[in-house]
Amino acid sequence: MDRAAKYAASSQVVLAVLGVVAALYWFRTILAPIAFALMLACILSPVANFFRRRFPLGPVGVLGFFLLLLLGAIYVASLAAESLVHAANTLPTDIERLAGQISARITDLIRDQPQLRMILPEPGTIDRLGDTNRALLIDKLSLGLTDFTTWVVQGFIVLVLAVFLLIESDMLTGKVLRFFARTPESARSARLILDQVTRKIRAYLIARTLINLGLGLVVAFGLWVMGVNFPLALGLFAAVTNFIPYIGQLAGGALPTLIALGQSGSLGDGLLVAAMYLAVLGVEGYVVTPMVMGKSLDLNGTTVLIACLFWAYLWGIPGLILAMPITASLKLVCQTIPDLNRWAELMSVDWQSPFAVDSLQKSESATAA
Repeated sequence: MDRAAKYAASSQVVLAVLGVVAALYWFRTILAPIAFALMLACILSPVANFFRRRFPLGPVGVLGFFLLLLLGAIYVASLAAESLVHAANTLPTDIERLAGQISARITDLIRDQPQLRMILPEPGTIDRLGDTNRALLIDKLSLGLTDFTTWVVQGFIVLVLAVFLLIESDMLTGKVLRFFARTPESARSARLILDQVTRKIRAYLIARTLINLGLGLVVAFGLWVMGVNFPLALGLFAAVTNFIPYIGQLAGGALPTLIALGQSGSLGDGLLVAAMYLAVLGVEGYVVTPMVMGKSLDLNGTTVLIACLFWAYLWGIPGLILAMPITASLKLVCQTIPDLNRWAELMSVDWQSPFAVDSLQKSESATAA
């Protein structure tokens, strides 16, 4: 009887998890903007609290102030987006021209050094690759520009929702806790846990965002010094893609490298841009991030890859951008709640639950005795 009850409970847990995953997938059009809005509201909440204390404008005044900030952010983002669209439109032609230059150089080398014919590719193959890649890029860019209006509308919805979350955060938090809590004592304990988790998540999101913005500014300055076109837009692109582990960082360096190659036609210029980006990325990953965020928020590589695959499957590109903030937030929740410490330890590199630390110390003491 106990075994049957145990199996029934396990089956219910599995079905509940599958139901949550299905809901995340089916309602992704609604849930992804809400997740972005929550992340943005968590980042901007210190600014909102500051203005509430210094300028008692009331909800309408705070709403007007944030709408002005919203319009400014949209204007800056539109300038960067315009540069990125222009760069994307010129990229197919630049790649075709670069392929022609490489083909011509290979032809000259084969003419001067016939023995290299067995090693070097055929010039016609390079030309065909350039034409094929140009056609593929044009098709992909046309599809991307078609979706650009949808992205702009969704971004505006996210910003407006974040503003209302900032204005009504205290009221909504209390109502949600009272809705789910069964007793006043459980509501108070849930409020304490929620405040603790929120502070940790906010610290992580603010630190991660500031680090990425700093990386984007440094990349933009380096590209500007090197004379690469669209440095501000490419710096913003590097900042956004740095939220995505591995794939995003590769894309953040590949785009400026391709633009530098197409702009000058020099392989050396492209390698310089790639080297600059890798140097900035190395300083950010091995010096700045560990210094600012410490090791308590580390996620092991397996967790990172699984999280990226999972959220990319559910929500696509928005899921890739949100994968690390969501996973890091879940890890912080697991670190805060003792019953979930084992999950935090499973996701981390060095962090250990207090129970594991106590067990290890007792084992060492027993061995020493």
